[in-house]
Amino acid sequence: MNVWATLAAIFLSWNLTVQSFYDLPQIKLQANDTQSELTLSDQRLEEKKVIPHKIDNNSWGVKITAQAAAVMDKNTGLVLWQKNADQVRSLASITKLMTVLVFLDHNPGWDKVITMEQQDETSEMQPNILRGELVTVRDLFNVTLVASDNNAARALARSTGLTAEAFAQEMNKKALELKMSQSHFVEPTGLDAANQATALDVLKMGQVAFAKSEIQKAVIQKNYTLITQAGRNQKVLSTNNLLKSYLDVRAGKTGYIEAAGYCLLVEVANETNQEILTVVLGSSAHENRFQDAKILSGWVFENYQWF
Repeated sequence: MNVWATLAAIFLSWNLTVQSFYDLPQIKLQANDTQSELTLSDQRLEEKKVIPHKIDNNSWGVKITAQAAAVMDKNTGLVLWQKNADQVRSLASITKLMTVLVFLDHNPGWDKVITMEQQDETSEMQPNILRGELVTVRDLFNVTLVASDNNAARALARSTGLTAEAFAQEMNKKALELKMSQSHFVEPTGLDAANQATALDVLKMGQVAFAKSEIQKAVIQKNYTLITQAGRNQKVLSTNNLLKSYLDVRAGKTGYIEAAGYCLLVEVANETNQEILTVVLGSSAHENRFQDAKILSGWVFENYQWF
């Protein structure tokens, strides 16, 4: 018996299987105002799938205004490009994706009626739902995600029956469950700059959140009309301008506070139905976050092919 046959017999006797691994180069950009550093590393995929392969090894990415960004292949979770993606930053209203994930774990029922209270009010100049109005949990959920309404997000969290402190604890518990190791949450709206994560952690959250049909259906709406229990209609518009673009947008969530800059997480697909998640954090202006995401997503689709 030769040595390979002997080894095979030993493996079989131990009831072991040989695991195949598939490595993919990863582009990582660390940049600041004065210098940039580009490095390559390997990512290991333990199961053979349809995976993205880089076409042009001379193209390392595009210039964007975002302070941090990353792109993930949705199917495999492989990160295809990143810039300062391990930098912890404020998330603004991208926080609301964690809010609705926790809400879904404690959903009191879509038809439950909630009264808007003073404790739900933030600094909204023109609130979509007025104090004292009665609305369903379903309305709160949709207004939270479509209009990124802070008052609705607070009321949605309150609808679970959890205290504000307990809800924040559940957000951090969920982050640990999703292996978002550099993330921390203190409240459900994103108004507090202490809601923080890295771009890589945001991709993990988006991959899970956008796989939830309730969330995906909500964030793809260009507008939503809520009807209060008294019969008042209120139409709210999506904050995601990419829903009106040429991109095949499957999901998305915006965010902005001064500490975070302009932020966007978006899931898009190409003509062969390959899906990626792109996150940009700290873009320089309202429109630039959409432009950054378009440019970066377009570059990935032009420079990778899936097989």
